[in-house]
Amino acid sequence: MSTDVVTPSVTETFGPVRLDLADGVATVLVDSPPVNAMGKAVLQGLDDAARWLADSQEARVVVLTGGGTKAFMAGADISEFEELRTRPDGMREHSAWAGGVLAAWAALPQPVIAAVQASAVGGGLEIAMTADLILTEPTAKFGLPEVKLGLIPGGGGTQRLPQRVGRPLALKLMLLGSVVKAAEAAEVGLVDGVSEPGRVVDEARELALRIAAMPRVAVQALKRATRPALDDALVEERSIFLEVAAAEDFSEGLAAFVERRAPVFTHR
Repeated sequence: MSTDVVTPSVTETFGPVRLDLADGVATVLVDSPPVNAMGKAVLQGLDDAARWLADSQEARVVVLTGGGTKAFMAGADISEFEELRTRPDGMREHSAWAGGVLAAWAALPQPVIAAVQASAVGGGLEIAMTADLILTEPTAKFGLPEVKLGLIPGGGGTQRLPQRVGRPLALKLMLLGSVVKAAEAAEVGLVDGVSEPGRVVDEARELALRIAAMPRVAVQALKRATRPALDDALVEERSIFLEVAAAEDFSEGLAAFVERRAPVFTHR
């Protein structure tokens, strides 16, 4: 990555989420070591950032990226999952809130470019897919392996992955819990470009600046005109997710993950 310093005209901090606005481009950085897991603090920060962006006339394009080299963003914080399952409506309330945050990012009026600096797996890929364009480092990996925990993607993954790669391939990847490398992700259309090593944020900003130079009204109209209608499908996905989350196999998958052992599924 280049060492050139861009002086932001606006800086906002939302917990572990930082937003820098310069030249019409808002760069949103999620920095919650070690893997930027989408726990309560990160989700709240992303929610606050989305609200700020939705009200901004100055931010014409958004670049979303993560800090560190371990993950773009990881999925839910497993320790929080365990606590949620002890409350009668814990999973339902959390799923609705998390889904709402991702929906808010997908609904932003500005084009959003995900600059994937490290692997995007599970929830990390789901939020990357709320972006309009995805650029990636060549070392990143991608996948929705929730089935290996006895679960399904619950943040739009079952809908947005088929849109990007087609239903047959998306279903195969999710059924097997496969994780693919950046080159293969680009080949099948899951990502829109592979950067030079260490330059994904720079290249995303360069693209964002080109888009930001275009007329804002027309740019946002293009995004509205091409945005897929997913509202009903996402509600259905959430309902199915909660059914699966109540199954015995998810309890076993979660316990096996925490205990770092192979799960023993009973198919119940």
